[in-house]
Amino acid sequence: MKYYNQLTLEDLLAKTLLELDFLHEEVDRNVAGLQATGLNTLLRALVDLRQDGPLSSTAAEAIRLVHNILDASIAGETLGHRNAFDGTNDPDLGAIGRVTVVPILSHSGECLRVIRTHFRKILAMRDLLAARIDAEAQIARCRAA
Repeated sequence: MKYYNQLTLEDLLAKTLLELDFLHEEVDRNVAGLQATGLNTLLRALVDLRQDGPLSSTAAEAIRLVHNILDASIAGETLGHRNAFDGTNDPDLGAIGRVTVVPILSHSGECLRVIRTHFRKILAMRDLLAARIDAEAQIARCRAA
């Protein structure tokens, strides 16, 4: 995200829209093997998000649709679960961290996970964009007062 902080507001918006285009192309190739109805709904939500803009009043609904479809599809591609240690091994204190449950995904599930990760990156860019626009508006109000 450090890279995105250095972009101008216009460049950040352009990059966010470009990432939405890339994600749409990735989903359109349907490497994840989504069902037709889920694929069409997902593509339509991405088009709406791209056309209306990531900060539009309809963006929240499109984002909810994408999340729901991806989460449900990934859950359907989960073969099982395994424990994974997230932490470090200190020589004096031993293992410091926690054990998390990680899903074991099919090939299609892995493809869907990659798509979801890409979508989460776009959402982080959207959040940064919204924060910068809000900051500029608040600064303008302070200067006017």
